[in-house]
Amino acid sequence: MAKWMVANRSKIAQVAAFVLTIVFYVGAFPPYDFPEAGFVVLIPFLIWFRMGPTLKQVAWTGLLAGWVAWFILIFWLSHVTWMGLALLSGVVGLHFMLWCVGTFWLSKRLLGKGPWMGLPFAIGTSALWVVLEHIRGWVFTGFPWLPLSASQWSRPIMLQSAVFWGAWGISFGLALLNAGVAAYMLRIVRYSRTDTKTFCPEFYLALIVFVSMTFLQTRHISGQDREPLFRAAAMQPAIPQNEKWDASLSREILDQIEKNTLLLAPMKPDLVFWPEATLPYPIKGDTIMQAWIERLATQIDTPIFAGALVAESDEVWYNGVYLIRPKWGMYPEYYAKRHLVPFGEYIPLRSVWPWIEKIVPIEGDLYQGEGVSLLPLSMPSRTINIGTLICYEDVFPSLARKSTLEGAGMLFVATNSAWYGQSAASFQHMAHSVLRAVENRRVVFRVGNDGWSGWIDEYGNVRDELLDEEGKIWFSGGTTWKVDRDKRWKGRETFYTQKGDWFVAVCWGALLIAGLIALRYKGALQD
Repeated sequence: MAKWMVANRSKIAQVAAFVLTIVFYVGAFPPYDFPEAGFVVLIPFLIWFRMGPTLKQVAWTGLLAGWVAWFILIFWLSHVTWMGLALLSGVVGLHFMLWCVGTFWLSKRLLGKGPWMGLPFAIGTSALWVVLEHIRGWVFTGFPWLPLSASQWSRPIMLQSAVFWGAWGISFGLALLNAGVAAYMLRIVRYSRTDTKTFCPEFYLALIVFVSMTFLQTRHISGQDREPLFRAAAMQPAIPQNEKWDASLSREILDQIEKNTLLLAPMKPDLVFWPEATLPYPIKGDTIMQAWIERLATQIDTPIFAGALVAESDEVWYNGVYLIRPKWGMYPEYYAKRHLVPFGEYIPLRSVWPWIEKIVPIEGDLYQGEGVSLLPLSMPSRTINIGTLICYEDVFPSLARKSTLEGAGMLFVATNSAWYGQSAASFQHMAHSVLRAVENRRVVFRVGNDGWSGWIDEYGNVRDELLDEEGKIWFSGGTTWKVDRDKRWKGRETFYTQKGDWFVAVCWGALLIAGLIALRYKGALQD
């Protein structure tokens, strides 16, 4: 048995890398929420690379592992489209394959060429991971869902350095930790066989970076000076997606929304938040609908931030969020969604490939919003400009950053998670709001049509969430919370908010340097 294992160690390592990577990758994210899996998710492949696989084996194993892991992670997409689930998980799996191929190439040329070559390898493979995450955020209109940094959403101590280098730096630090631990594990195996001690600089670099981005950042959390912001209400109607646009049910839907909102009035909120596309008709462009919601806001004597469609004309429609004020009515400006979901809110290349409408029968394209359009909440003591993100937009760091740069005192995320049923999508989506809160040091208030609703402070702590008696998020109801903020960040911007994705450019440079160093060397790995 021992001889067989030695003779087949590369195949065993290949199978182990495939299985363990899927387990760790899936386990690191909601709903399983084992963030420590992010510390080891890349180690199985990094160790297998040292056992002599071919480039073809690496490519196919990486593609299949990535495809299966992502198929499980975004299985909730099956509620909308099975074909989309298969294709999208394959595309994201392709990015993991590219990381495997690039890292394997670096390992073939750098490792075994002296202990110090471990540094450009570890930095290069970590930079490659960040570069591919960034590319995933814009290729084919972008799907930056669940970056490695999102695995740490429930560990705020891991996220505080995002104020400097954004969530990209957290992903880099985790990838570097994987590379350093893998190198140290191989060093221990080598020592047990040969009794030869070797220096492992990448491991110590990984520890330095890990400590720098965690324990040294506790100074941000300590010494908070919190002040009350407002008392906010979250109204969650839980309208099933197959009923949302059914004209025969519109009266029933409006009655449910009104009932839930009126139940919140005795709690004396300063404002009420509704989720994305709450109403069955647009507010702007439909005078009856506008009069209905203005009457409701006046009745409860509370401003309503309402998600609903916008009809500027018969042809021009937006997905928007309005501010409806008691007595004064609809605020003249509204927020229009800036990043639309392809094949959900519009069909790409409709004019070039008109046949695609037969596969994705969307009646008409929504138009893309242009600006951040802050909505002002006026209270007796202050006015707070609220930056809005609609649904999918909070997975794009640049959108929250632009709203903060324009003066947003807090961020509001309105979403319609009923598309994906009672699934992990709600929790995975919420994890991105945690990252946006820390990056910009802004409170994030989220309201979903059917979960997740709650608010997150500037340090990534989930302060409150809307739960029923059984502790579940999927139900029709609402509540109010006292929302506060740290005065130290009032009117201030983080380094990341000011400079943006500068660290991605650093990673491109680090990857280029590692590649140039690697080009100096040729040959196979040395065990």
